[in-house]
Amino acid sequence: MKGFFNLFKRSAKELKNVRTLAVTAMLIALDLVIKLTVDVHTSDTLHISFAFVALSSIAMLFGPTVGFAAGIITDLLGFLLKPSGAFDIRFTLIEGLGALIYGIFLYNAKNDRWLLPRVIAAKTTVVAVCNLWLTTWAVASLAGKGFLAMFPARAIKNLVQLPIDIIILTLLLPLILKAWQSVPGNHRVTDEKLLFCDENVGKAMIVMTALVMVIVCSLAYSAQYLSDQQKELKSQISDQQETLERLDSELDEVYKALGLERKPAGEE
Repeated sequence: MKGFFNLFKRSAKELKNVRTLAVTAMLIALDLVIKLTVDVHTSDTLHISFAFVALSSIAMLFGPTVGFAAGIITDLLGFLLKPSGAFDIRFTLIEGLGALIYGIFLYNAKNDRWLLPRVIAAKTTVVAVCNLWLTTWAVASLAGKGFLAMFPARAIKNLVQLPIDIIILTLLLPLILKAWQSVPGNHRVTDEKLLFCDENVGKAMIVMTALVMVIVCSLAYSAQYLSDQQKELKSQISDQQETLERLDSELDEVYKALGLERKPAGEE
């Protein structure tokens, strides 16, 4: 537990470094440029964006404290540059929390065999906590809809996109880390035992198993909910068809009672 809190303490000390501030500012600018200009849509619900790479890079290089601050600044600047509706502080805090989570899992990362598990754990946690739960709650409250009504569709969308985002991070973060460590004075040596290391392989596997269970449960719930909704919709359609047939039959009887000839549909 002491090592966990030391992540935030050492990350806060990074703010005293001019190089940290300069690189963070550059990556924040890159994040904003990508958000405003680069957005690849592959379908109506699935799109590929690289903006999260810049924010996750800040968190990886400088830790959760700097990452949280960068996430807050990025969201505020993004809203000022391209407003989309009324400002809501909840989305700003969610953006900061996502960067903080990246920092918890990726800070002091190395280009070793544990980098991939770190990336998977970080991105999956961000999707589960920020995208599926907190953002869905915020969007549902703004739209005046129920959380459970919006969760299944958002869960399927985010979980389909999750492997794509993990691949993007897996390809780009090692390059960013290598470039950073190649600069004299940037190489760090830490004595703390990290979660994803040979000594803590058991804890790491527990975390990965828990994240997989979150994915499976989210998918199972979403599939069951959508299946129930489909059955309910079919039942409603069937009831409406029966009602229309009954009304049509009653209308025929009315025409007969009045001695009128009913014209076929479309000719009336």
